[in-house]
Amino acid sequence: MVDDTQNGFFTVQPKVLLLHYDGSFRLSLRMTQPSARKSFVEMSLKLVHSYMGFFIAPFIFIAALTGVLYGLTPQFENYLYQRHTQVTSITDSAHLLSEQVGRAQKALPAGAHIMEVRPASTDHTTTRVLYMDDQSPDDMTAIFINPYTLALQGRTQVYGKSGVFPVRTFLDHLHRDLLLGEYGRIYSELAASWLGLFAITGFWQWLRKKSLLKNKDSKSAKIRWHIWLGLCALPMMLFFSITGLTWSNWAGTNIAQIRHMFNGDTPSLNISLNTAVQSSVSQQHAEHQQSHTHRVAQFSIDELKYFDEIVKTARSNGLTASALRIIPSDDIHLRAWSVQELQHTWPTKVDALAVDMRSTKVVDQTRFADYPLSAKLTRWGVDLHVGMLFGWMNQLVLVVSAILILVAIIFAYASWFSRLGFQAIFMGFHQHIAYWYRSGSWLQLSSIVVVVILSYWLIPIWTISLIVMHVLALGLYAIAQLKQKKTKV
Repeated sequence: MVDDTQNGFFTVQPKVLLLHYDGSFRLSLRMTQPSARKSFVEMSLKLVHSYMGFFIAPFIFIAALTGVLYGLTPQFENYLYQRHTQVTSITDSAHLLSEQVGRAQKALPAGAHIMEVRPASTDHTTTRVLYMDDQSPDDMTAIFINPYTLALQGRTQVYGKSGVFPVRTFLDHLHRDLLLGEYGRIYSELAASWLGLFAITGFWQWLRKKSLLKNKDSKSAKIRWHIWLGLCALPMMLFFSITGLTWSNWAGTNIAQIRHMFNGDTPSLNISLNTAVQSSVSQQHAEHQQSHTHRVAQFSIDELKYFDEIVKTARSNGLTASALRIIPSDDIHLRAWSVQELQHTWPTKVDALAVDMRSTKVVDQTRFADYPLSAKLTRWGVDLHVGMLFGWMNQLVLVVSAILILVAIIFAYASWFSRLGFQAIFMGFHQHIAYWYRSGSWLQLSSIVVVVILSYWLIPIWTISLIVMHVLALGLYAIAQLKQKKTKV
């Protein structure tokens, strides 16, 4: 074996299996004492990037792959549903919004309730009337009305506040939870929790070993490609990790609580007409509440006119975005109607008004310009993450970055398996954990334990996964020790 302790990936104690990197991977037994150059922190970071990466990378690979599919769907979806959303022939003037909603109302199934209306945003688009059916209370369906002819151009299920169609809904759930529901979100949160850490530890190792990129040995080509691709994707890996955690289930809830502590919540619109009652729910929860509580039966002719009036009120109060979202109230004496801008492309326009339709008086409003910085960053981060903020350029950056991550992971595994088998990798894993224990002082190990415990309150899935992998390593080490004792006997 070539003695190359300076370029070695790890340097270990006597009779400990060594995995080191000098352009290729090798296994050897090295009689050497721990070098001062190999600090406990350095050992920890390398252990995280190499071995934790080996076990966690499949989850990141799945998240990146499904993210690519999701990022490629907007244009495909627009083409697929263009007969629903596009108007082919334009006459002199469009019908009033009240007439369009009235036409949609006639097409509703029995027991259905109009939940919101999205007027045509351009001269070439249809008006969407979204409703819920008592028989399917968790599903939202959209009717598409031609503003010029009042023809019904289509009907399909839509999803969420953005009103995306079934194709993107399927891919969104695939990316978020693998179609496994709430518990399936563990995988995506796990990927987001580790992605940023892998990016940082990989960058740190590159800073120390830039010379490896100059090694033209064909055996090191795979790891060189892994390094280059990782460096190219580094900023987006950090971005995916941060925004993914913000949008995740468990860590996302903790982040929201921290924002609340520092008065960084997204401002909510108070739609209550009872001044003694103030709404304290966020817009996301308010949307959920409105979707399940404020159900409107058939509108009378006079009530349909409210749709025309609220659009006029919105325009006269500074809502200039072409796309609007109108949510009617089930009782105009108790709750106001609301209207909100839906421009998630730059510049962001999401101002909202609560309007008492008895007098068309604005009783509450939220302005994006007045949002706390954390709320603005959250809004921009989400819109960037889904490829909306800067249109097709945003999509291109996301897709290319995700592909870079995919290929980088492939090269990392190719580099591992070109020199090692599963058995050698597992042996190296538990033995390096054992050496990591021996190399750290009591203070260092105690500090790690404290950090891990504290991290649970922010990123619980990351903490649990770290403990699981640690227990696995200790289990493998115990099995190896038992086998060694039996061999001696």
